[in-house]
Amino acid sequence: MFQRTYYRTIWISDVHLGTRACKASSLLDFLRHHISETLYLVGDIVDGWNCGPSWHWSSAQQELVDEIVRWRRSGVNVVFMPGNHDEGNPGLVEELFGRIPSVSSLIHTTLDGSRMLVIHGHQFDGSLNLNRLLPKIGSNAYARAQRIHDWYNRKSEQTGDEGRSLSDYLREPARKAIEFLTDFRDRAVLAAARDHKADGVICGHIHRSDHRLIGNVMYVNDGDWVHNRTALVEDRDGTLQILRWSPPPHHISVSAPMPQEAIS
Repeated sequence: MFQRTYYRTIWISDVHLGTRACKASSLLDFLRHHISETLYLVGDIVDGWNCGPSWHWSSAQQELVDEIVRWRRSGVNVVFMPGNHDEGNPGLVEELFGRIPSVSSLIHTTLDGSRMLVIHGHQFDGSLNLNRLLPKIGSNAYARAQRIHDWYNRKSEQTGDEGRSLSDYLREPARKAIEFLTDFRDRAVLAAARDHKADGVICGHIHRSDHRLIGNVMYVNDGDWVHNRTALVEDRDGTLQILRWSPPPHHISVSAPMPQEAIS
């Protein structure tokens, strides 16, 4: 039996079920070691773009789906916010998780009263962003891109995250280029917070965790379960922090608690 750590709220995003890149085993282990009153699935939980011959489904992915369903049945408030990879295929999400509550965005109020806009984040993309172009390119092109991703990440999947090989350094510029194409601008985050009268924004989408102030707005990105194995949690006192998960005893916090004076 796993010893579970309680959090008031947990946010996860960018799991990309249906692909070989999905770190389902790690996320399953994370969920089995934690429990919360609310679990937000902040988009790209299922990779609807990968439907077809490239679809990959493992026993670990099925166990992960079953675990989230168990959370719902045990009384946890599980809420799904579609991302750009799963908003076009709601039937697939329902087939896996059942009739799960789904909203495009919402305001989460932390225990200390901070109003946080929760949204996947693709809504912040510019018109020329790669994430807007890929659906128009077609599923075959996306499948080829997925195979390239799998090839580049094959070594790290086999050996773990410790240490870096020559190939890691060689592919770093390509990773930086992809980040440049898929990032969004701070001003879009600021505008969204202003429009929703929010103190901060919680999102995913760019596969890179972050926790910082943009002006007087708190921006928190919960990361992903493809590269970084990170989640956002709210503690009993309303503190927000990002956790990076790997086999115990190595799981760590990768962000400081939210500075309360910044959003009061």
